[in-house]
Amino acid sequence: MFNGINLLQAIPSRTETRASRLVMVLLLLGFLAAFPFAAVQWPASNLLYAGAGITSFAEIVTGGLLITQAFLLRHDAGLVLGLGYLLGGLIILIDLLLVRDTATRLWLFRLWHGVFVLSVLAYALLNVRGGALINQSCFARRARWTIGGSGLVLIVVLIYLAIRPFPLPPIIHGTDFITLPDLLTNGVQLVGIIAACFLLLTAKRKTVLSIWMTAVALGVAIDIVLFVLGGKLFSVGLYASKLNNLFAGTLIFGVIFYHAVRIQSELLLANRRLTRMALSDTLTGLPNRSALLQKFPEAMARTRRDRRLLAVCMMDLDDFKFINDAHGHVAGDQVLREIAHRLQEVMRETDTVVRRSGDEFVLLLEGIEHMDDLEQTLDRVHIAIRDPITLENGERVQPRASLGVAFYSLAEGGATPDGLLRLADQALYRIKANKGRRTQWWMLADEAEEPGRAEWGVGSKLEIVPA
Repeated sequence: MFNGINLLQAIPSRTETRASRLVMVLLLLGFLAAFPFAAVQWPASNLLYAGAGITSFAEIVTGGLLITQAFLLRHDAGLVLGLGYLLGGLIILIDLLLVRDTATRLWLFRLWHGVFVLSVLAYALLNVRGGALINQSCFARRARWTIGGSGLVLIVVLIYLAIRPFPLPPIIHGTDFITLPDLLTNGVQLVGIIAACFLLLTAKRKTVLSIWMTAVALGVAIDIVLFVLGGKLFSVGLYASKLNNLFAGTLIFGVIFYHAVRIQSELLLANRRLTRMALSDTLTGLPNRSALLQKFPEAMARTRRDRRLLAVCMMDLDDFKFINDAHGHVAGDQVLREIAHRLQEVMRETDTVVRRSGDEFVLLLEGIEHMDDLEQTLDRVHIAIRDPITLENGERVQPRASLGVAFYSLAEGGATPDGLLRLADQALYRIKANKGRRTQWWMLADEAEEPGRAEWGVGSKLEIVPA
């Protein structure tokens, strides 16, 4: 269910594979649209730095998440890529926060570009072997070297910015930043990222991360080409290349965020299903004994608040064992399901129907103000239950039931659910013991005759059939 939680090894769904291919097609269409206008000048704007800030945040978060997964899974390809994202994001952040001169800023952007391309290429090369699990000590040794190298690069950058031991050669000559050294650097990076894209496209075993890194590699390749074609500061090619740059830096963050949201949704749905299963009777769909323990205190609290009565009814079917013995347990289950359905149909919205066990049901009837309220509800229940039920084999059975009632009111603040159920069960036992000569199908518990109930509006009481 939660396959997408592991981006480094999870097999992508068909939908996600198609989505990644669609993104690559859109990237190519965008490149074709920008290609004829690459050298056209565009007004100066701070959008480049705003995009760099977004990229920095996305890459640092992405790097941290990938490194975490890589350590949990001992996945060296994921570790290299995660470090590339993290180091690249930190370089951009340092550039934005600590650097003010354009020459140094452009050099740091070039360093970021080189680190990112190198990490993607390393990931593609390591991904060819399928991201197999490696020995813990071997992975730890590689991780130390990789993390140490990344940290060294970061330290060197910070030391240079702190002491400036020598000036860096200018990248821009006037407004033109396309020189022979730049062309060679961009050419090497382009070859590296195209190789990474090819390796990821042709890999036999594809993962969620690898299919999206293919789109990232294509975006970086388009970024380099448009940068070279633009040739000058604030050209259409430069803006379009940095748009691809932003896409490449943030795509995996978006993928991780999407999977996190999807997994969270699946977990919530699974939790709801488990809760329903834990609180529902599998045969009838009614609340079960556990649900009754939750609903009882709530019903008692509402009874005290509304200053009315709560009728606790214990009901079971007469001679249900005969139905099972004569027609089989499948027929017995059908009868229980039908009785549960009928009870739900005739109950008020404020009432609760619970299957406690076997052929035993509990009814919590709230808001009882007069005895007429109880009589009317139980009459509806009796009429619904006594209708014949046609079994799947065509035979008909005539269900009968017995029911015991105990009352709870504000005057009984110390009463407990178990105590009320016990009283109702005792009344049920007495009425079942006399089912051959009884005049009504239900009986009040003896405790329902306590004085003081009239103050809560209970009117005339029915005669209790002696046991």
